[in-house]
Amino acid sequence: ERERERERERERERERERERQQVKTYSMLYTETEIMSVDDNLVNQLVVETVLKPHKFKITQCMDGKEALELIAERGYLPDLMLLDAMMPEIDGYEVCRQLRAQYHTSALPIIMVSARNNEESLIAGLQAGANDYVTKPFSKHELVARVQTQLKLKHAWQAEVDSRLSHELLGKMLPNHIITRLKEDRLESSDPIVDAHDKVTLLFSDIVGYTSLASKIEITELIQILNTMFS
Repeated sequence: ERERERERERERERERERERQQVKTYSMLYTETEIMSVDDNLVNQLVVETVLKPHKFKITQCMDGKEALELIAERGYLPDLMLLDAMMPEIDGYEVCRQLRAQYHTSALPIIMVSARNNEESLIAGLQAGANDYVTKPFSKHELVARVQTQLKLKHAWQAEVDSRLSHELLGKMLPNHIITRLKEDRLESSDPIVDAHDKVTLLFSDIVGYTSLASKIEITELIQILNTMFS
């Protein structure tokens, strides 16, 4: 029973992972990569736009934290990355970051905190609030571009890793492990078959009473375990 509960918890975690993957970002819907710049200072906004636009980023400006939170909630998809000023009226960057982290994983929405404060306490506060990185003003344009590009590369690597893991889990529910291994091997130039060949086989067709009702009420992993117990 404990093992079944652990398996259910693992399945719930995988489901949460899938839900995180269902969050759309701007680049999934359009051809550009969107950077959302959140800063109450218009001059700082112009600097960010001047530095990043030549690198083909779409810059969306929000003049305070409340506007950024409302925009994300209204439109239903995330920017690919957020530049978030730490000190703003009404809702400061630290609180905005905490609210976003309560909903979105660090890899689903990379956040770079931007602040004129360069002391250790401010840096630690930004990272503890959930920021991926911390940049102090005034920053060099090369530094900002490098930090943005690094966070986007990490995000893409995480996405590829999660997609690969979910794909393997899906295949694992349908195929034996040795078949999955063969599918992932490069067999284009090989004459070895992916599937096993048998000259003589016996097929068993069985009707299980109440199977449809049972299958609709329990997790697929538990259902497979029951079937394995019945026929092994």
